[in-house]
Amino acid sequence: MNIRIYKCLAYTLPLLFLHTACLPENIGEKNEWSEYSHNDITFASPTIMMNTPETRATLMNNITQNTVFGVLGYCVPYQLESDIDNYQGGTSDWLVKKSLSHADVMYKEPIFYDGAKCVYSKDGITFNEPKHWYTSDEAKVTNTDLFQYTFIAYHPYNNSEAAGSGFSVTPADEKTRGIPNLTYTMPYPASTDIRTELNTEDAQDVMIAAVFDHVPTQGDIQLDFRHLLTGLRLQINNYNPTVANNPNANTVTIRSLSIDGNFYRVGNVDFTPADPTLTVTDDKYSGTFPFIKNDGQPLSISPNSAAIVGVSESKPQGTTLLLLPKLDAQADGSTSAVPYLGTNKNIHITYSYHGQAEQTKTISNFSLGRIPEQGTCYTINLNFIGDQLLLMFTADDIEYWENGSDNDIIIN
Repeated sequence: MNIRIYKCLAYTLPLLFLHTACLPENIGEKNEWSEYSHNDITFASPTIMMNTPETRATLMNNITQNTVFGVLGYCVPYQLESDIDNYQGGTSDWLVKKSLSHADVMYKEPIFYDGAKCVYSKDGITFNEPKHWYTSDEAKVTNTDLFQYTFIAYHPYNNSEAAGSGFSVTPADEKTRGIPNLTYTMPYPASTDIRTELNTEDAQDVMIAAVFDHVPTQGDIQLDFRHLLTGLRLQINNYNPTVANNPNANTVTIRSLSIDGNFYRVGNVDFTPADPTLTVTDDKYSGTFPFIKNDGQPLSISPNSAAIVGVSESKPQGTTLLLLPKLDAQADGSTSAVPYLGTNKNIHITYSYHGQAEQTKTISNFSLGRIPEQGTCYTINLNFIGDQLLLMFTADDIEYWENGSDNDIIIN
């Protein structure tokens, strides 16, 4: 790995597009689609939209095997003043009929992706009856091939909203009319105790997808998911030279490393606008995310080398802290930093260097220094240069930087 002292470190990850159609297998039992019909609604292998340059690290960049997502499906609206289906309105587009819509096609339907195809299942073992396109006999009209369907999908899927985290959906059932609204709650309890230890593994990659005005002749539903969260990871760079005849002389050993603060907990995606966007509330949770635990295995960085914290065979990108970004956040006047990812965020590091006594440093109220992008994983670089600890973030020249924030933080 090349080590360079500058703000821009580039990471390239491949985007894998899987084109296998998500069609149910003929498994041989009735409840597992032995009577599969061409009229059933099927889903193509889902993809993830890349709205950021591929020269930066992203979060999940392809839908992995055994992923489950929930789907809402709409087609026939209610009549204007009653909860009676208006089949003539099936051919109307989403913008026209969404205020009169209800989830008549499917409601919080679990779709299981096994790595090659999608099936109507929440676990890949038990299967649900496939949903189907409207027929002329069912709708009592002859032009059902022109019906326009809208599908809204979300990940992670959780059928029970009593858990207090994950996605909740309104309207609350498939019969109630209303424009769909998805609210996501992070899997951490609302609290103000910053000492509470939290686990980065509890947060999953949060994504939504929408397909508007799909007609049956277009075939399989192609869901292109987009991320709602922003990621942070930590990289230790030891820029000190190797000492001849003593290769361990300038080794940096990290005994503990953590990020704490107050982070946003609830985000809402409202499909009322033509272009639905994420709105994040001021509801927060507090706690500490340990990247290296004090009672665990320390991390040693040899001279002239670097390491991303938490890298393993199962986690090639290292430990990633997923946060809900508040893109419309405003500075409160107490600091020039805009709290896009939360407030009072601190980095604590305990380390030893060059045979010196172990010491603990705190980088208080750090800021990403720019408007974060959903789906991007930013790397916080902790650079050891001589007896200085220098904090920098990965960036590139097309990102928007806040005025006055393009500065390095140095701790002596």
